[in-house]
Amino acid sequence: MYASISDALISTLKSWSMWSPIIATIAVIFLGYLLAYKKIFKQEWEKVMIKIVMVVGLPALALKGFLNDASLESLKSEMAVLLTGFAFYAIMIFISKYFFLKKEKDIQDTLAMCIALASTTFFGIPVVTALYSDSSTSANIFNIPYRVFLYSFAFIIMSKKTMATTVKKAKSEMTEVELLEAKKIKKQTLKNIFVNPILIATFVGFIIWATQLIPGINCVPPYDGKGQNFSPLRVDKLLPPIDKILVTLQAICTPLAWLAIGMTMNKGNLKEAMKDKMLWYASVVKVVVAPTIILLMIIGVASLGHYTNSFSFKMTSMAAMVIMTAAPPANVVVAYSISYNKAPEVASNLTTLSTLLSIVTLPLWVIVATAVGSLPMFV
Repeated sequence: MYASISDALISTLKSWSMWSPIIATIAVIFLGYLLAYKKIFKQEWEKVMIKIVMVVGLPALALKGFLNDASLESLKSEMAVLLTGFAFYAIMIFISKYFFLKKEKDIQDTLAMCIALASTTFFGIPVVTALYSDSSTSANIFNIPYRVFLYSFAFIIMSKKTMATTVKKAKSEMTEVELLEAKKIKKQTLKNIFVNPILIATFVGFIIWATQLIPGINCVPPYDGKGQNFSPLRVDKLLPPIDKILVTLQAICTPLAWLAIGMTMNKGNLKEAMKDKMLWYASVVKVVVAPTIILLMIIGVASLGHYTNSFSFKMTSMAAMVIMTAAPPANVVVAYSISYNKAPEVASNLTTLSTLLSIVTLPLWVIVATAVGSLPMFV
């Protein structure tokens, strides 16, 4: 076993296929930082770039990620990813506050949500798809529980008033204003979950992918007469131009995301953040402790599948989940902290510092994932 781990590490460290995406990631992020620092890029362009990525690039990437052939074995493997994701985020939402028990409630809530919910979509997916080309399906499935918790529990926690000013009331005791506010929060939560381009694209893609297992649905013959019949829901094969459109749109995702991340780093106060011991502690928890927790969970799940011979867990799925979890805090959590005035400066500075640490630790997590991935429970 040790020989296989050693061989895998040596092979990975000597391979440009690992170092090229990592160097490209760091270089383009630094370019975005430099262009914003030199005022060549206006800071307000960051929002436009993020909007393009979130509304166009990432939905195309999510949908395209599911447009591949499905099998019963791959379905079981991806269900393991999905259930592990739900378990991980449920645990993190609950335990993350205990890392900051001595802090006041607003700071505790903000730091806890920053730790629990990484920027898996904006930072994570472009990186893992560059590193592991066959990881897009697993990455998007892992994002399903992430988005459910991000737009529900995180929104509810971040939109709550401080404990000093909040008193739990029965519905009959609430004033009309409080009832309206409660309804508004509930409505916004549901809207955030269901009216989201990335989540819609993910669910549509998952349905297209999973329904290929329905007996008899693969009834459309290929246009060139070569290969196997396919499902009428496979729009990429039914109308080949759609495939080209998705490929083109998903291609804008990675460079724009990395440039915007660099601009975000320029916006934050890195010098101030580096002087704050609390932010260093939170950043280490974010980019080291949280990924370690999910890695241990994945090893447990993969071992269960391997030794019971019930399902397999792909090495690339494990690596994608770990690297995505090691990303800096989600932009949405930072937006919540600003909107509801919950330690917005702390959230902003934590994002800046943890983004820097995420870039530094990225090669380390790739190496760790490679070593762990050589264990017999991964395929």
